[in-house]
Amino acid sequence: GRTLRVPVLLALTLVSLAACDSEQDKSQATPTLDAQPITYKDIEAAKLTGPSCNYAAGQSMGAVVMAMNSEAVMKIDGALKRFTLDPQCDKLEKGTGSRYVAPGYVLDLAVKSESRHEQAGKIGFQGSVRLSDGKGRVLYGADGDVQCNE
Repeated sequence: GRTLRVPVLLALTLVSLAACDSEQDKSQATPTLDAQPITYKDIEAAKLTGPSCNYAAGQSMGAVVMAMNSEAVMKIDGALKRFTLDPQCDKLEKGTGSRYVAPGYVLDLAVKSESRHEQAGKIGFQGSVRLSDGKGRVLYGADGDVQCNE
Protein backbone atom coordinates (compact mmCIF):
# COMPACT_ATOMS: atom_id res chain seq x y z
CA GLY A 1 0.00 0.00 0.00
CA ARG A 2 3.00 2.30 0.46
CA THR A 3 3.76 2.86 -3.25
CA LEU A 4 0.17 3.94 -3.92
CA ARG A 5 0.30 6.76 -1.35
CA VAL A 6 3.20 8.69 -2.95
CA PRO A 7 1.55 9.31 -6.37
CA VAL A 8 -1.74 10.28 -4.70
CA LEU A 9 0.01 12.78 -2.38
CA LEU A 10 2.02 14.15 -5.30
CA ALA A 11 -1.13 14.57 -7.39
CA LEU A 12 -2.91 16.39 -4.53
CA THR A 13 0.10 18.69 -4.03
CA LEU A 14 0.17 19.55 -7.75
CA VAL A 15 -3.57 20.23 -7.81
CA SER A 16 -3.35 22.59 -4.82
CA LEU A 17 -0.32 24.38 -6.34
CA ALA A 18 -2.18 24.83 -9.63
CA ALA A 19 -5.16 26.28 -7.75
CA CYS A 20 -2.90 28.82 -6.00
CA ASP A 21 -1.28 29.88 -9.26
CA SER A 22 -4.57 30.45 -11.07
CA GLU A 23 -5.89 32.55 -8.15
CA GLN A 24 -2.81 34.78 -8.23
CA ASP A 25 -2.86 35.11 -12.02
CA LYS A 26 -6.45 36.33 -11.93
CA SER A 27 -5.82 38.99 -9.30
CA GLN A 28 -2.69 40.29 -11.04
CA ALA A 29 -4.05 40.17 -14.60
CA THR A 30 -7.22 42.19 -14.03
CA PRO A 31 -7.23 45.33 -11.93
CA THR A 32 -10.63 45.41 -10.27
CA LEU A 33 -12.38 48.69 -9.67
CA ASP A 34 -14.17 49.82 -6.56
CA ALA A 35 -17.67 51.07 -7.35
CA GLN A 36 -19.42 53.20 -4.72
CA PRO A 37 -23.11 54.03 -4.38
CA ILE A 38 -24.15 57.21 -6.22
CA THR A 39 -25.46 59.78 -3.73
CA TYR A 40 -28.14 62.43 -4.09
CA LYS A 41 -25.32 65.02 -3.92
CA ASP A 42 -23.60 63.31 -6.91
CA ILE A 43 -26.86 63.42 -8.88
CA GLU A 44 -27.38 67.13 -8.14
CA ALA A 45 -23.75 68.08 -8.89
CA ALA A 46 -23.79 66.22 -12.22
CA LYS A 47 -27.27 67.61 -13.05
CA LEU A 48 -28.65 64.15 -13.82
CA THR A 49 -32.36 64.40 -14.60
CA GLY A 50 -35.11 62.54 -16.42
CA PRO A 51 -36.17 58.91 -16.57
CA SER A 52 -33.53 56.50 -15.35
CA CYS A 53 -32.85 52.97 -14.17
CA ASN A 54 -30.66 52.62 -11.10
CA TYR A 55 -28.64 49.45 -10.58
CA ALA A 56 -27.74 48.42 -7.02
CA ALA A 57 -25.15 45.82 -6.00
CA GLY A 58 -26.10 42.83 -3.87
CA GLN A 59 -28.44 43.58 -0.95
CA SER A 60 -27.58 47.29 -1.01
CA MET A 61 -30.20 49.87 -2.00
CA GLY A 62 -27.54 52.33 -3.18
CA ALA A 63 -27.22 52.52 -6.96
CA VAL A 64 -23.74 51.91 -8.39
CA VAL A 65 -24.96 52.71 -11.92
CA MET A 66 -27.55 55.22 -13.05
CA ALA A 67 -28.64 54.65 -16.68
CA MET A 68 -30.53 57.21 -18.73
CA ASN A 69 -31.54 57.26 -22.39
CA SER A 70 -28.31 58.75 -23.80
CA GLU A 71 -25.78 58.16 -21.03
CA ALA A 72 -25.01 56.24 -17.85
CA VAL A 73 -22.90 57.14 -14.85
CA MET A 74 -20.99 54.93 -12.46
CA LYS A 75 -19.12 56.07 -9.34
CA ILE A 76 -15.63 54.55 -9.57
CA ASP A 77 -12.94 55.26 -6.98
CA GLY A 78 -14.94 58.21 -5.65
CA ALA A 79 -15.64 59.99 -8.97
CA LEU A 80 -18.56 59.82 -11.40
CA LYS A 81 -17.56 58.29 -14.74
CA ARG A 82 -19.80 59.05 -17.72
CA PHE A 83 -20.60 56.50 -20.43
CA THR A 84 -22.46 57.14 -23.69
CA LEU A 85 -25.19 54.86 -25.00
CA ASP A 86 -24.07 52.34 -27.62
CA PRO A 87 -26.62 52.93 -30.43
CA GLN A 88 -26.38 49.26 -31.48
CA CYS A 89 -27.41 47.88 -28.08
CA ASP A 90 -30.75 46.44 -26.97
CA LYS A 91 -33.28 48.81 -25.45
CA LEU A 92 -34.28 48.22 -21.85
CA GLU A 93 -36.84 49.98 -19.63
CA LYS A 94 -37.46 53.79 -19.72
CA GLY A 95 -35.41 54.34 -22.88
CA THR A 96 -32.23 52.98 -21.31
CA GLY A 97 -29.89 50.59 -23.09
CA SER A 98 -28.03 47.37 -22.39
CA ARG A 99 -24.59 48.81 -23.27
CA TYR A 100 -22.82 52.10 -22.65
CA VAL A 101 -19.24 52.92 -23.60
CA ALA A 102 -16.41 55.24 -22.57
CA PRO A 103 -12.81 55.31 -23.85
CA GLY A 104 -11.26 52.02 -22.67
CA TYR A 105 -14.48 50.81 -20.99
CA VAL A 106 -17.64 48.87 -21.82
CA LEU A 107 -20.57 48.92 -19.38
CA ASP A 108 -23.08 46.09 -19.89
CA LEU A 109 -26.43 46.23 -18.09
CA ALA A 110 -29.11 43.56 -17.94
CA VAL A 111 -32.54 43.12 -16.39
CA LYS A 112 -34.43 39.88 -15.93
CA SER A 113 -37.76 40.81 -17.52
CA GLU A 114 -39.55 37.95 -15.73
CA SER A 115 -38.67 39.59 -12.38
CA ARG A 116 -40.50 42.85 -13.26
CA HIS A 117 -42.71 44.33 -10.53
CA GLU A 118 -44.33 47.73 -10.01
CA GLN A 119 -44.61 49.48 -6.68
CA ALA A 120 -45.47 53.10 -5.87
CA GLY A 121 -45.00 54.22 -9.48
CA LYS A 122 -41.55 52.66 -9.75
CA ILE A 123 -40.67 49.64 -11.82
CA GLY A 124 -38.29 47.10 -10.32
CA PHE A 125 -36.29 44.17 -11.62
CA GLN A 126 -33.45 41.88 -10.73
CA GLY A 127 -30.48 42.90 -12.87
CA SER A 128 -26.75 42.98 -13.31
CA VAL A 129 -23.86 45.33 -14.03
CA ARG A 130 -20.62 44.32 -15.79
CA LEU A 131 -17.82 46.80 -16.46
CA SER A 132 -15.01 45.58 -18.71
CA ASP A 133 -11.89 47.13 -20.14
CA GLY A 134 -11.27 47.48 -23.89
CA LYS A 135 -9.87 43.93 -23.96
CA GLY A 136 -13.02 42.35 -22.54
CA ARG A 137 -11.62 41.72 -19.04
CA VAL A 138 -14.27 42.24 -16.34
CA LEU A 139 -13.20 45.00 -13.92
CA TYR A 140 -16.43 45.06 -11.91
CA GLY A 141 -19.49 42.85 -11.75
CA ALA A 142 -22.56 42.83 -9.53
CA ASP A 143 -26.09 41.47 -9.42
CA GLY A 144 -28.83 43.25 -7.52
CA ASP A 145 -32.02 45.30 -7.63
CA VAL A 146 -32.84 47.66 -10.48
CA GLN A 147 -35.28 50.56 -9.94
CA CYS A 148 -36.63 52.51 -12.91
CA ASN A 149 -38.54 55.78 -12.57
CA GLU A 150 -39.63 58.88 -14.44
